[in-house]
Amino acid sequence: MSRDYTIGIYIRLSMADKDTGYGNKKESDSIGNQRMLINRYLDNHPVLSKYPRHEFADDGYTGTNFNRPQFTAMMEKVRHGEINLIIVKDFSRFSRDYIETGNYLECTFPFMGVRFISVNDGYDSEDYKGTTGGLEVVMRSIIYAAYSKDLSVKTTSAKVQMMKQGKYVGGYAPFGYRMHPTKRNALAIDPDSAKIVQRIFEAAVAGSNTSAIAQMLNDEDIPTPGQYFQSKNGNTKKFNYMSEKISWDVAMVLRVLKNQVYTGTLVSHKRKSCGVGSRKTVPQEPIIVEGTHEAIISKETFLLAQRVIRRGNHEPRKVSNYPLRGLVCCGNCKRTMTRRKRKDGSVFYTCHHSNHDRDTECRVGEKYSESRLEDIVYNAIGDFLAFAEKQAVQNREVGDIRKTAIKDCVAKLKALQTQTDQLKNGKLRLYEKYTSGSISKAEYLKQKTAFDEKLAENEEAIQKAHERMQELDSEYSCSDERVNQVCEQYRNQTALTFELTHAFIKAIYVHDADNIEILWKFRDIYEDTEGKK
Repeated sequence: MSRDYTIGIYIRLSMADKDTGYGNKKESDSIGNQRMLINRYLDNHPVLSKYPRHEFADDGYTGTNFNRPQFTAMMEKVRHGEINLIIVKDFSRFSRDYIETGNYLECTFPFMGVRFISVNDGYDSEDYKGTTGGLEVVMRSIIYAAYSKDLSVKTTSAKVQMMKQGKYVGGYAPFGYRMHPTKRNALAIDPDSAKIVQRIFEAAVAGSNTSAIAQMLNDEDIPTPGQYFQSKNGNTKKFNYMSEKISWDVAMVLRVLKNQVYTGTLVSHKRKSCGVGSRKTVPQEPIIVEGTHEAIISKETFLLAQRVIRRGNHEPRKVSNYPLRGLVCCGNCKRTMTRRKRKDGSVFYTCHHSNHDRDTECRVGEKYSESRLEDIVYNAIGDFLAFAEKQAVQNREVGDIRKTAIKDCVAKLKALQTQTDQLKNGKLRLYEKYTSGSISKAEYLKQKTAFDEKLAENEEAIQKAHERMQELDSEYSCSDERVNQVCEQYRNQTALTFELTHAFIKAIYVHDADNIEILWKFRDIYEDTEGKK
């Protein structure tokens, strides 16, 4: 006898799946493709094509539990008899909890009279009536997961073999190179950036230290590796984090000088993971293959540069730590301003960028007196310290209360998590009892409901505790002991020094002579003292 159906289409995309195109996730896991695949299956089905469909899509939810709004809404309709067929792309979209999936397939759905279809797995509960099809499916899913891990290991092994063959397996070419236009996994010289690499090595061999080389590159407005990459790949998401690196520094120069790739040598596989799922890595013997691509500099030049680096670049240049060193920036282009001395001994700052680009919106040729800037900064720090002292008095009054509240929250979270783990273990043992025949289906469902209710209560309590912790973390953050220690250290400072300015200030943005913006190192809790002076 034929049966009428009301179909629930369930679609899920987790946060981990959202790296489509940038990681290992397949495009087929996208919301659109799940929807297309399921509807195509139903359209071509000789029986199911005529029945009404309702879509439920959870976007950005994990598959390790069932606390998903659209899944909950779908199951509510199931309980009211409004849906009696659920269809998914594959089991992983439904859930990654294989025990709970087996429970749904073998107990919940049969009890509610719900037909379940997983398209890619070729599973239709109509084909498993009167059998232990649910358990069979669970075991198959576990095997698939193990296969995926094994495939990942094999993929890594394949990459290692490619490295040993001298093939380049990086996601993007190192600075000075580009991916070869005709050869796979090979590098070709990028003429423009290669010239910059050559200049860096020439300067090092000539005796310039890394700081002087960085200053030279900045003075000539030579783009950093990140800036250069973005100029050649405008819309790419790679190197977005480099956008803040608007100038060369010692670390950048060192990375170039220590990279053997510029001698035509590939050095790879220098670190290995500490274990499956671990983000930590440890050093290991690298894979070194010479002559894999055209060299930008000779091996002799590279070795000479290394000797210069090791002996400290000859006599180290004495750095004058004047109070505002490295802090004064152009308010328009955000680049560090250049410090210059006049013949009369007075010092001023100017935007070096404006001197080379007359089309810039920077104030071309404008000079800002160092002594005036120092006076402004010294008074601003004084205001900052005065306000900090006032704020500290208030914070001390509530500090103990806050600490006690945090301690209580931590203890509560720990207890709730322990209880949750115990409940989950209890559910697992309960399921094992049912599958072994020790308890009936009715008793299993009754006890499982009790477990689920308690777990839901715990989850709600944990969520509230986390929210309270966030509130406590955000409250009175100005009482941070580090802030108080710094303020106490410099409270009686009578002159502006390098140590004083760099203890409190990230940057000083000069918009014009009367518009000086100070960016403090601490959170902008002292709004009365922060901002434009």
